[in-house]
Amino acid sequence: MKRIFIGVISLFITACATTSEMPLAQNMVRLDTQASGLLFVGSAPSMTMKKAAEATLKRGYTHFRLEQASTSQGHTLAGIQTYGSGMASANVYGNTAYGTYTGQSFARPVYAPTANVGVTVVMFKAKEPGARGAFDAADVLKKQGKI
Repeated sequence: MKRIFIGVISLFITACATTSEMPLAQNMVRLDTQASGLLFVGSAPSMTMKKAAEATLKRGYTHFRLEQASTSQGHTLAGIQTYGSGMASANVYGNTAYGTYTGQSFARPVYAPTANVGVTVVMFKAKEPGARGAFDAADVLKKQGKI
């Protein structure tokens, strides 16, 4: 029971989600959202939509379209769970983990799920032709309970 609890805790502790924003043009930004841990991987798409709506309104536009969208899922090392009377540690370099073990123990890695969403946001003012059929930024935020 204690071992399972420790493994679950490490999946939640390493949980986070961040979105980076890179301006491409006056009415265009690139958003890249990285999420890890059980709490956040499912929220990566909705978080990206929220950030797209906020970026649109912040720049004085009302509508946006999403282009060049990409998504991926995977996992990352969250920690090491040890059994017995010894200790274990690991250092991660790129995609490889190097571990050390001491005492009478064995260890197993604990992985956290990850999700990535990348999208180019093209923004429009309400009367521009591109706004027809595009997402209304205020409506997106309202549906997520942010306004």
